[in-house]
Amino acid sequence: MIQRSVAPMTYKVPERSGEVLITPPLDRIPELLAAGRARPWGGARILGTPLEEFRLRLRHRALAIAGPHARGPGPEPDAPLVLMGHQPLFFHPGVWIKFFLLTRLHQDLGASTLHLLVDSDASGPIQAPIPAWTDQLTRRTETLLDLPDDVPLEAVAPPTGDTWGDFCARVRGHLSTLRSAEPRRCFDAFAAGAADALGRARTLGEFLAAARRSYEARSMPPGYLDVAVSALADTPEFGAFALHLLQDPAGFRGRYNASLEEYRSAHRLRSAANPFPNLNEDEGFDETPFWLVHGRRRAPLFAARSGDRIRLRSGGTPAVELPAGPGGIDALAASSLHIRPKAITLTMFARVCLGDLFIHGVGGGRYDRVTDTLITEVFGLPPPPYVVATATLWLPVADTGDGAEDGRALERRLMDLQHNPERYLAVPSPDQRRLIEEKWALIRAVEEMRPGPERRTTTHRIREVNGLLAQGLADEIARTRARLAGLDRSSAGQAAASFREYPFFLFDPAQVGALVALRPP
Repeated sequence: MIQRSVAPMTYKVPERSGEVLITPPLDRIPELLAAGRARPWGGARILGTPLEEFRLRLRHRALAIAGPHARGPGPEPDAPLVLMGHQPLFFHPGVWIKFFLLTRLHQDLGASTLHLLVDSDASGPIQAPIPAWTDQLTRRTETLLDLPDDVPLEAVAPPTGDTWGDFCARVRGHLSTLRSAEPRRCFDAFAAGAADALGRARTLGEFLAAARRSYEARSMPPGYLDVAVSALADTPEFGAFALHLLQDPAGFRGRYNASLEEYRSAHRLRSAANPFPNLNEDEGFDETPFWLVHGRRRAPLFAARSGDRIRLRSGGTPAVELPAGPGGIDALAASSLHIRPKAITLTMFARVCLGDLFIHGVGGGRYDRVTDTLITEVFGLPPPPYVVATATLWLPVADTGDGAEDGRALERRLMDLQHNPERYLAVPSPDQRRLIEEKWALIRAVEEMRPGPERRTTTHRIREVNGLLAQGLADEIARTRARLAGLDRSSAGQAAASFREYPFFLFDPAQVGALVALRPP
């Protein structure tokens, strides 16, 4: 019997500069990769095609799309395949480390490695936090392009030379105020390569990825290939995968929502939007885990099954009918519908249909517990394993003593004392035990309630119970507040110095690459 998999997994983001999280550990990756390579796929099929055959076809397709952009020897379709994916944004070194890990796996294990360039994402404004010094260290946010929230990166042209130049000038202006010249040196090197990429890129996503890749190559030639999700999603194989999940739109929506609810219950999550909102129903159409890109905008895709036909629509677009079986693949291609996967659907497609091992960040590692459950239910397979990797790296911009860390820790502790007081009651009294039991009964009940007066009343009672339980921690809460109040103004500067989400282009790629060596130097 295949076991469902939503058990809580703890991935703790490293707190100190230079600390790395890779789990399972590096020395287990060869074992995981070999197991992924050898795993049996049983009788699983994608719209009638045996999964093993479908995977081989898709692998050749994906490597062919990525291959023309490679330098040196082409990819090996028969080699083990490791995947990761991310939006081409100004992310921090904790994300960047995954790219270097792909290169190391290629070099040390001979694996083919692919980065899924998630240009189908609609990120909103393209921004970067930049350190600056006035009378103390602080952060400034600079915006390259102010994009609407429903415009995917694949639909946006690269910035003009003037726009890019203005962005670089503003970033340099902030960096010039710092005591350390290192961030400015790194940014200048990145900007030089980005200027070369600007003339070659067709889309914003391509430009941002090429700029990062060029900068990365200053440390070591990337050992992986990039393949845009937009290009992969326009293949017949992705069309078959999408139609496979849409054979019973209502049934899939039910399984998807049930997996999310099970995950929220296991992790005691109160928000109905965490990790993702449930799929809805609208006038006989079920929301699907896909987007439709139309007119350079992105909107949720809805589907309905009627006999041997599937009807698709999104927003105000007219419904399109397709054959429900394999004949729908060619009809979908001829329809000019551009279907794109949401996060869970993308990693399901990558893990089940393409790669032998997937590398996630902390967020992806958490939400893919939901994907594990769907893989089990939809395909009847044990979910393929994945690796979670991240790191914390601080800029050399100020004294980063313990003050900033203490401040953040004290804020988290105060919040926890107030909202989860039961965790700190070493020996609860009988009255406190009754309150704890009441609280968790209320939390379970509120998860089933629709928005309205009853939900508001229940939520108010949960807050009241927390307040009653926190009375037993009054001295500890007072001490924590006093320690926070005693932190002097310099702690704000220290917090800015130990901020872990400054963009990768302020860091030396060699420093990040050194964090993921498979073998000791």
